[in-house]
Amino acid sequence: MKDNNIEEHILSILKDMYPNGLTYSEIVFRIGNTKKIKSIVSNYLSAMLTDGKIIKERKRYKVTKDVISTPSSSKNESDIESHRRNQVSPNLIEGQFDATSLSRDRSFAFVRGKDKDYYIDIEDTLNAYHNDTVLIETKTRRGQREYGIVRRIVKRANQFIPGDISQVNNKWIFVASNPKIHHWFEITDIGEAQPGLKVILEVTNWGNPQSGKLPAGKIIEVLGKSGDPHVELIAVIRQYQLPLEFPEEVIQEVANLPEGISQELISQRTDLRNLFTFTIDPASAKDFDDAISIKRTQKGWRMWVHIADVAHYLPIGSATFTEAAKRGNSFYFPKKVIPMIPERLSNLICSLRPDEDKLTMTVESEFDNSGKVIRQQLYESIIRSDARLAYEDVDQYFDGKDHQLSPTLASALDAARELSQKLTKIRKDAGYIFFDLPEIEYEYDEDGFVHHLDVAEETESHKLIENCMLVANEYVATSLSHRAKTSIYRIHEDPDQKKIDRLKEILDFYGIAYIEKENLNKSIQHLLYSLPDKTYHRVFDRIILRSMKKAKYSTEHIRHFGLALEDYTHFTSPIRRLCDLVIHHLCKIYICNTSNEKLSEEQIKHWASVASEQELQADSAERDIERVYSATYMKDHVGEEFTGLLVSTNSSSAIIRLNEIPVTALLKKDQFGNGKWEYYDREMRFVNTRNSESFELLDSLKVRIMEVSDDIYLELVDGADAHTHYHNLQRPVSPKSRKTQRIGVDARAAHKKAGNRKKTYNRN
Repeated sequence: MKDNNIEEHILSILKDMYPNGLTYSEIVFRIGNTKKIKSIVSNYLSAMLTDGKIIKERKRYKVTKDVISTPSSSKNESDIESHRRNQVSPNLIEGQFDATSLSRDRSFAFVRGKDKDYYIDIEDTLNAYHNDTVLIETKTRRGQREYGIVRRIVKRANQFIPGDISQVNNKWIFVASNPKIHHWFEITDIGEAQPGLKVILEVTNWGNPQSGKLPAGKIIEVLGKSGDPHVELIAVIRQYQLPLEFPEEVIQEVANLPEGISQELISQRTDLRNLFTFTIDPASAKDFDDAISIKRTQKGWRMWVHIADVAHYLPIGSATFTEAAKRGNSFYFPKKVIPMIPERLSNLICSLRPDEDKLTMTVESEFDNSGKVIRQQLYESIIRSDARLAYEDVDQYFDGKDHQLSPTLASALDAARELSQKLTKIRKDAGYIFFDLPEIEYEYDEDGFVHHLDVAEETESHKLIENCMLVANEYVATSLSHRAKTSIYRIHEDPDQKKIDRLKEILDFYGIAYIEKENLNKSIQHLLYSLPDKTYHRVFDRIILRSMKKAKYSTEHIRHFGLALEDYTHFTSPIRRLCDLVIHHLCKIYICNTSNEKLSEEQIKHWASVASEQELQADSAERDIERVYSATYMKDHVGEEFTGLLVSTNSSSAIIRLNEIPVTALLKKDQFGNGKWEYYDREMRFVNTRNSESFELLDSLKVRIMEVSDDIYLELVDGADAHTHYHNLQRPVSPKSRKTQRIGVDARAAHKKAGNRKKTYNRN
């Protein structure tokens, strides 16, 4: 029998046996029980599973219902594919495959559906890989939660993958740089690659987990030496398929934009060039998309938040807007930015640089002496910034240190500081949830290698700017909710009660009181403020955060839980975020009445979806490059000893945050010591069944950097004080009594750091 007839023969046999199906051995017996036939049948079964033509249940292969009703082969391929898609069982749900858990040696994954996430057992993942679009069948085990079975791969996300090669048992193996690509790949053509070089693999076969067949591919490109900062950055950019260049039509369109502003255009706007205005940004920023003006009044304050009018230069349908709508946002990497719009716009024409006339959208607000809003309005304007400040300049002034600020600027900062403090109190009283989540700052040598890591804390200047932006964002969201049929909101749904209940269990085990207040916002806010010290914040802030949902963009008008706001959107960063750019167009149409653009509900929904998806892409890409840079830096510290805090766990490792260097590393359980170590997931701890010794959250450890490869691996330092339980340092506590203790010490909680880079403030 010819190979190209085998698939048709298999389908014919399985159709006859529908719905019971056949085992692999039974299929082989019917086709021809030879060694060659066995191999061919195995390959075809794997491909047919991937294509969704068959499914496998309890070792039996069965055709799907849509294959049974597939039209005859006289139809062309496009007709057949169209029919197949239209015949998909209504029980199948489309979603994104998330292999994060698999990459951490867990036996399950998730599929992120439109409305919820689905648990997928490792045996039911087919051959899906991270971010693949898949179709799943949902089922419910008796007395257990709903779960899914991957039935079809709709679209592959990772056809070209960066990584490294090594030789295992005389075979060349490819290991992806992204740990979420959870399998090794067999290399069929090594090309010019050598160990120690970063390469690109083109996947030619996605493998068959059921038969133990590895996925395979060929090396098509060598990027350079692994560990080189530039090479690692390019690898991440290639991994996420990020565009390094703008299309020629975009470049030409932007080149034709005028830098100057005509008198006719000025006459159509509110002229605020005589209003004292200033910007506060990171010292390294080049794109200044927001500026503020502020005055003390008899009633309280008057504040103007000016935002670069990018929409004026990017009409809907223009090549530049279309490209921005694809990119979704700017991507920020160490020493590299992939901008949403060309730099001639972001850094020159639209950037609110000092002593230059700029087009803006201004939210003007009046406040009473308690900080409550009296009146607000939005209009198109023109400004001329008088001063460009860095966060450090403002903090130095607030700290009473020497400065060279003009009296006018100092007076404006005093007024802004006073108003910001009032706004912070108002937001806190409303239930605004603050997290203490400092970010890592990287310092580089002349060759681009990291030579120092530090933690960037939020300061009063960051909080001041954040408060100003929140005022503008909330007002615009509220106004559009009344005037536009469809808008984009920045929403943060209330946490799932199951996750809150799970959080309570963990907190209870570690003696932390969860006290019910008048609402969930107040309860979580009180919880954060009740954590007794920074050690508890280092561990539990992230655990509490993970109990909440992730903020996203949506056309649904849903409150923002974390900010405790009924109306919220993103309006203040149109240079680097798609949502803000679209919101500016909506403002011109529905609030300023200066635009005749027509935007459909479907268009706006699509842009909201792109903005959310690309934000996740940006976050993942930035985390990946930070992970690589941290690992590269730590390679020079192999063998050195550090102290650390046990901040989290998974089934195979304790996750340690070092004290001396702000990196996270793994202490595998085979390094814990002799005995059998059992993992208690609900308590996030390991217990030795021999002597009841444990590794649990808040433990202090002395460790040594053992290895740096795909991650940073640790070993315990010898000595009686190498492992100390935190509660032993505070007071004697037994595991039983710890459950009943309650901590009532008030502690100050800080909001997630606004960031030393422009992109990071006001990320809610």
